[in-house]
Amino acid sequence: MNIVITMGGLGSRFQKAGYTVPKYQIEVKGKTLFEWSMISMDAFKKETFIFLVRKEDNATSFIENECARIGIPNYKIIELDRLTKGQAETASLAIPYCDEAKPIFIYNIDTYVEAGQMNIGKITGDGFIPCFKADGDHWSFVKLDSNGNAIEVREKTRISDNCTIGAYYFRTARLYKEIYDEIYVKSGYLEHGEQYIAPMYNWMIQHGMNVRIQDIEPEYVHVLGTPEEVEVFKKLKN
Repeated sequence: MNIVITMGGLGSRFQKAGYTVPKYQIEVKGKTLFEWSMISMDAFKKETFIFLVRKEDNATSFIENECARIGIPNYKIIELDRLTKGQAETASLAIPYCDEAKPIFIYNIDTYVEAGQMNIGKITGDGFIPCFKADGDHWSFVKLDSNGNAIEVREKTRISDNCTIGAYYFRTARLYKEIYDEIYVKSGYLEHGEQYIAPMYNWMIQHGMNVRIQDIEPEYVHVLGTPEEVEVFKKLKN
């Protein structure tokens, strides 16, 4: 399986809050946000990881050291020389480095899901989206039918209580590239001004593919995408 970790964002909210290192290098409770995020992927450690990071972050040594310490032996680091239009485009830049016949699992760098909650054995369908229940409209949302099949996925429109955690599975990397090209490259489509991954599942649904979710209990999910969320996490008991 290809594990793609998107790290190409600016982290501007953390910069404004006075942080001087890239978001994923911020330390919280003795671990970097990078390590917290990778704990989420504990069950995937034997797979091949592809890290996409901004070139100006000069993060290669940091990632190499973290992978050695955490125990991720197989990985590639792709440096980006520009800001992308969103997570979907960032992930698409990993495709040339993937085995296109194998599945692709895309994850962000600012969410900690407690170890074991996400694992290969729970993946099913042509597309698979780990979700949890949370308040607010700032998530991607997945609407299900009575059989638990996804019938619609929307960005920042609360069509259900199933909020995505920023992890996305596609049956093959080749399929991901095909959908990305159809939705974003050929049409120039943007959703809320960005190229998000979540809406790509609507193409799959419309073409008769099976998209499923995993419903993870909220107490196992710790979102670390803003300074405020990091402060909340700091106050949690270990």
